Amino acid sequence: MDVCPQPFFSDNLTASLIVDLEARGWAHAPDALDPELVAALRNEAKALEQAGETYDGRVGRAHHETQALSVRKTRIAWLDGASPAQKRFMAGAEALRIAMNQGLFLGLFEFEAHFAVYPPGGFYARHLDAFTRPSASAGSLSGRKAERTRVVSLVAYLNEDWSDADGGQLAVWETTPLDETGRPELSRLDALPPAAELQPSGGGLVLMLSEAIPHEVRLSHAVRYAIPGWFRVNASVGGALDPLS
Repeated sequence: MDVCPQPFFSDNLTASLIVDLEARGWAHAPDALDPELVAALRNEAKALEQAGETYDGRVGRAHHETQALSVRKTRIAWLDGASPAQKRFMAGAEALRIAMNQGLFLGLFEFEAHFAVYPPGGFYARHLDAFTRPSASAGSLSGRKAERTRVVSLVAYLNEDWSDADGGQLAVWETTPLDETGRPELSRLDALPPAAELQPSGGGLVLMLSEAIPHEVRLSHAVRYAIPGWFRVNASVGGALDPLS
């Protein structure tokens, strides 16, 4: 990447997140990000939405991609690193990428992210961020074939003065039921409470194994701002980096 790695936070917090990611498949750090950076990014997301430069988030991949409003109701705009705040955010993500590669030998190659604006009534139904068979731990993700590209998911929250009444919590499960063919069957989690329901308070940051951790964004009752992103391995199709994963 063309950004100088500048960590989001201390080496101790980075190490703690990596330990949790390896041990349970996800990690959460509330109030982790600099409030000035959070405010600047939130203002950018608001400006993009007001200018009509966001579009409906979609689900699926390639020719299977659909708008699917029954699954996801949010508007997005991809980060391009054009502003100082975006450059700072991408530099923090790059420092995390390097630290996770050093600590877990994941072979993460790049990072992509977008603004996500959930209107009142917005949500994202239970899902995985990658669609191959999940692995039990971060360590076991290394060295596998490049049918998979998203390996670690990141969510950074940009909200101001968020309360319980605003909804929009991130529900996280630590198990992925499989059907008889070995594919995820997330409906089996209906009777299983999540391991955590995380408040999307501004400055909070979440890491998750993309193939292994089912999660959902609960119904939001206020405008909810976040940056979801994905650390990817270098999968290629015909010698070119696969852009669709």
